[in-house]
Amino acid sequence: MIRIVMDSTCGMTIEDFEKAGIVMAPLYIREGETLYRDGVDMKPAEFYKKEREGVIFESAQTNPDDLVRIFGPILEVGDEIVCVMISGAISGSVNAGRVAAQTLEAEDRISIVDSRQSGYCQLTMGRLAKSMADEGKSRAQIVEALSELRDRTWVYFIMESLHWLYKGGRLTGAQALIGTIIQLKPIVWFDDLGRMVTHDKIRTIKAGKERLKELVLEMASYGVVSAGLHWADNWDEAKEFGDWMESVLHVPVEYNRVSCVVGCHVGPTVLGPVVVMKEKPKAKNRVD
Repeated sequence: MIRIVMDSTCGMTIEDFEKAGIVMAPLYIREGETLYRDGVDMKPAEFYKKEREGVIFESAQTNPDDLVRIFGPILEVGDEIVCVMISGAISGSVNAGRVAAQTLEAEDRISIVDSRQSGYCQLTMGRLAKSMADEGKSRAQIVEALSELRDRTWVYFIMESLHWLYKGGRLTGAQALIGTIIQLKPIVWFDDLGRMVTHDKIRTIKAGKERLKELVLEMASYGVVSAGLHWADNWDEAKEFGDWMESVLHVPVEYNRVSCVVGCHVGPTVLGPVVVMKEKPKAKNRVD
């Protein structure tokens, strides 16, 4: 049997993991000297409340020993593992997974998959992996299918302030200061390497949402399989945008609350539409 493991940044709750039959690997956030397991010790509702109150959180480095403790019992009963992780370009989780596989001397039984994204994008990959595992597909077949799905899944995020990108190490202090002075609202995405990079810098949230709509329609031009929308502590705003997405995409929109780990980098007002496309777009227009 092949078991699917996925980290907590996919946006599922503990109950969602149990219902899906996917093993949860919680990542960590830090408040001062205190560590919290994302989605276990700290849930998004409490996290964003504190973040709005000014509490400073940081994402913490993933410890390979945690993954050894998760992988070990699965291997002991003779099962194999496909582990789908948040982008390795913004987190050490992919590397931690590989170290754990080496520690267990089980690299021939564990596949660590770099989603090169997070949230709903990662979630769709985990669901596909579970479905294929249930059908008896091999690890190699699953990994190949996940790579193909990843190339057809794009996401864009708009944030209220460049402060969060700076806080997360995505901008220099000077860039953040200049952006704050002229009130830029960044639209970011994951590029082909899984880096979170700035795609557009818009002067107002209203204009930013209109730009997001243009990007959603661009993605939809390649055909729509499914759609999701990331939100944090801004449900009313998300529901309004999600209703618009459903009206133009003609598919249900699945709302994905941004995890605490990712919330450290994007803030409480992030909005992030995702489209899983029928065809792989020819290329992304880079803004590095």
